[in-house]
Amino acid sequence: MKISPDRSLDEWLGGITGAAEQFDWDAGNLGKNRKHGVEPSEAESLFQRTVFLAGRIVEPAHDEPRWLLLGETDAGRRLALIFTRRGNQPPADQLPVHATQRKEAL
Repeated sequence: MKISPDRSLDEWLGGITGAAEQFDWDAGNLGKNRKHGVEPSEAESLFQRTVFLAGRIVEPAHDEPRWLLLGETDAGRRLALIFTRRGNQPPADQLPVHATQRKEAL
Protein backbone atom coordinates (compact mmCIF):
# COMPACT_ATOMS: atom_id res chain seq x y z
CA MET A 1 0.00 0.00 0.00
CA LYS A 2 1.25 3.46 -0.87
CA ILE A 3 -0.07 6.55 0.89
CA SER A 4 0.33 10.22 0.19
CA PRO A 5 0.10 13.21 2.55
CA ASP A 6 -3.20 15.06 2.26
CA ARG A 7 -3.44 18.52 3.82
CA SER A 8 -7.22 18.56 3.53
CA LEU A 9 -7.32 15.47 5.74
CA ASP A 10 -5.91 17.36 8.73
CA GLU A 11 -8.71 19.91 8.59
CA TRP A 12 -11.34 17.25 8.00
CA LEU A 13 -10.07 15.15 10.93
CA GLY A 14 -10.28 18.23 13.14
CA GLY A 15 -14.05 18.29 12.56
CA ILE A 16 -14.56 14.65 13.56
CA THR A 17 -15.20 14.37 17.29
CA GLY A 18 -15.66 10.61 17.43
CA ALA A 19 -19.37 10.89 18.23
CA ALA A 20 -21.27 7.79 17.10
CA GLU A 21 -23.63 9.78 14.83
CA GLN A 22 -20.63 10.87 12.72
CA PHE A 23 -20.06 7.31 11.49
CA ASP A 24 -21.87 5.27 8.87
CA TRP A 25 -21.49 1.62 9.87
CA ASP A 26 -23.16 -0.47 7.20
CA ALA A 27 -23.70 -4.20 7.61
CA GLY A 28 -20.66 -5.06 5.49
CA ASN A 29 -18.33 -2.90 7.58
CA LEU A 30 -19.73 -4.17 10.85
CA GLY A 31 -19.30 -7.80 9.82
CA LYS A 32 -15.71 -7.33 8.62
CA ASN A 33 -14.76 -5.35 11.70
CA ARG A 34 -16.22 -7.90 14.11
CA LYS A 35 -14.40 -10.66 12.21
CA HIS A 36 -11.20 -8.87 13.24
CA GLY A 37 -12.45 -8.42 16.82
CA VAL A 38 -12.93 -4.66 16.52
CA GLU A 39 -16.06 -2.89 17.75
CA PRO A 40 -17.33 0.41 16.27
CA SER A 41 -16.70 2.25 19.54
CA GLU A 42 -12.99 1.37 19.30
CA ALA A 43 -12.69 2.95 15.85
CA GLU A 44 -14.69 5.97 16.95
CA SER A 45 -12.30 6.51 19.86
CA LEU A 46 -9.36 6.84 17.43
CA PHE A 47 -10.72 10.20 16.32
CA GLN A 48 -10.58 11.53 19.89
CA ARG A 49 -6.90 10.73 20.34
CA THR A 50 -3.54 11.53 18.77
CA VAL A 51 -3.14 9.98 15.32
CA PHE A 52 0.19 8.30 14.53
CA LEU A 53 -0.15 8.43 10.75
CA ALA A 54 -2.81 9.54 8.31
CA GLY A 55 -2.75 9.82 4.53
CA ARG A 56 -4.57 9.11 1.32
CA ILE A 57 -4.16 5.66 -0.19
CA VAL A 58 -2.89 6.10 -3.74
CA GLU A 59 -1.92 2.47 -4.47
CA PRO A 60 -3.75 0.22 -4.96
CA ALA A 61 -6.29 2.40 -6.77
CA HIS A 62 -9.95 2.21 -5.71
CA ASP A 63 -13.26 3.33 -7.22
CA GLU A 64 -13.53 6.02 -4.54
CA PRO A 65 -10.73 7.73 -2.57
CA ARG A 66 -9.65 5.99 0.63
CA TRP A 67 -7.54 7.08 3.55
CA LEU A 68 -5.45 5.25 6.15
CA LEU A 69 -5.27 6.27 9.78
CA LEU A 70 -3.08 4.55 12.37
CA GLY A 71 -4.01 5.24 15.95
CA GLU A 72 -4.50 3.92 19.43
CA THR A 73 -7.86 3.32 21.12
CA ASP A 74 -8.81 4.52 24.59
CA ALA A 75 -7.82 1.06 25.84
CA GLY A 76 -4.36 1.31 24.24
CA ARG A 77 -5.07 -1.01 21.32
CA ARG A 78 -3.44 0.03 18.05
CA LEU A 79 -5.65 -0.06 14.97
CA ALA A 80 -5.31 0.59 11.26
CA LEU A 81 -8.43 2.32 9.99
CA ILE A 82 -9.19 2.49 6.26
CA PHE A 83 -12.02 4.84 5.45
CA THR A 84 -13.77 6.91 2.82
CA ARG A 85 -14.94 10.47 3.35
CA ARG A 86 -18.60 11.15 2.74
CA GLY A 87 -19.40 14.55 4.14
CA ASN A 88 -18.69 14.34 7.85
CA GLN A 89 -19.13 10.57 8.13
CA PRO A 90 -16.19 8.18 7.75
CA PRO A 91 -17.54 4.69 6.91
CA ALA A 92 -14.64 2.45 7.71
CA ASP A 93 -13.01 -0.93 7.96
CA GLN A 94 -10.60 -1.37 10.82
CA LEU A 95 -8.01 -3.98 11.59
CA PRO A 96 -5.79 -4.63 14.57
CA VAL A 97 -2.24 -3.45 13.86
CA HIS A 98 0.13 -6.42 13.94
CA ALA A 99 3.61 -6.22 15.43
CA THR A 100 5.35 -5.97 12.04
CA GLN A 101 3.06 -3.13 10.97
CA ARG A 102 3.74 -1.30 14.25
CA LYS A 103 7.47 -1.38 13.60
CA GLU A 104 7.05 -0.10 10.04
CA ALA A 105 4.62 2.69 10.89
CA LEU A 106 5.80 3.93 14.27
